[in-house]
Amino acid sequence: MARASTRRPAPISPRAVGRIGPIGFLRETVSELRKSVWPTKEETARLTAIVIALALAMGFFLGMLDRLFAEVFTRFIL
Repeated sequence: MARASTRRPAPISPRAVGRIGPIGFLRETVSELRKSVWPTKEETARLTAIVIALALAMGFFLGMLDRLFAEVFTRFIL
């Protein structure tokens, strides 16, 4: 009769739980990208124009604010 093994399985480290290999990772990534809803060409163009307009407006606003503070500093502090 064979004797029962006294070896215990190696404990799984907490960092290794839920890990997958690189091939599995790529498969899951492609699967998730297929589920995504991508914007149309028109939506992309419209949203890009909005971002550019807002960036220009904020640049102008911050530039004017900087100019104002520079004037105040040179007139009243120096």
